[in-house]
Amino acid sequence: MMRAAILALLVPCAGTTTVPEGGTSTPAIEVEASPAGPVSTERLQELEAQCRSTIAAATFQDAAEALSRVRAAIGSLCSIELVGETPLEWRVSCGSDDFFASGRHEFGETTPCEGGANAFACLGNGLRTMRRHLQHVDVAVVGHVDLQAPRNRALRCDELSSEGWAASPWSGRVRRDRALANQRLAWCRAARAAASVREGLGADAPLRVAAIGASSQWLEARMDPATEGAACPSPTSEEDAAEEGRCQSARRVDVLIRLSATPTASSARCTRPGARPEDVLYCLEECVSRPEATQSALANPTPFLGTRGTTEVRPRSGWYVARSQGAPGVELSSVLDRLQLERLRAP
Repeated sequence: MMRAAILALLVPCAGTTTVPEGGTSTPAIEVEASPAGPVSTERLQELEAQCRSTIAAATFQDAAEALSRVRAAIGSLCSIELVGETPLEWRVSCGSDDFFASGRHEFGETTPCEGGANAFACLGNGLRTMRRHLQHVDVAVVGHVDLQAPRNRALRCDELSSEGWAASPWSGRVRRDRALANQRLAWCRAARAAASVREGLGADAPLRVAAIGASSQWLEARMDPATEGAACPSPTSEEDAAEEGRCQSARRVDVLIRLSATPTASSARCTRPGARPEDVLYCLEECVSRPEATQSALANPTPFLGTRGTTEVRPRSGWYVARSQGAPGVELSSVLDRLQLERLRAP
């Protein structure tokens, strides 16, 4: 019994699966391999304290209201969905000529919205009311391009790549190389959107950001421009020319947002006294098995920035990955899964 309890309980903070009517979510518990050595009582006590901490109902209510505000502001430009059915994690997908002209990373004829000059600034602005509830906001932005050559083959976007990142996304110029220039262009679009989210949230916001350039993979996974009769993925415009690789829906940005809520102390207490390992293990088992009673802080979505992520830029694989100063590594596969970009060829 004790072995089974250890297997079931010594797990990382897991994602959420449902949101009951009360507003809190039930954690999905994933079993890990049994630890090789004895588990310390201190570690069990730490896990129990984390489990018994509470996320206030107001946090979930305010997150739902923030989502409604953002949808009202930018819903005509971007699709906005929950990830894992929790209001603490969002998937925002924006593909439109309102953002980027073919071959460019500067915002084009952007449509102002309530709270900012572009959709990404309005997205950040819509999250401002959540700041009092949060330990931090994690944002991963993935930029994409169509197959048109960038207007500037030696693309640098120095204003985006020189400040705020743990490491520069690249060094030197790209000369007369369309593929490499498009890789940089995709990253510049992600960085441009990330900068606007930060602007909307405020410079002092507890924000951790990853900017990811996915080159033209989004489009390549959906069409073969060399094939006769190739068509751009919808929506399309009169200016699209699939045979030339010009598709407005591929000039896009996908944004993943995780709101890490600050837990508070819980009044729930273990029903079994004692400080022996078996007593502490019993208390941890009791807590994890009754999330509806404890409103467990495990309701926070699983991080996609963490110690297991990459801290390296990978241009040779077709990706540029950069994280803001102080942010942990980027778990790229987790980001792509949650953004429903599994068809991309992650390194």
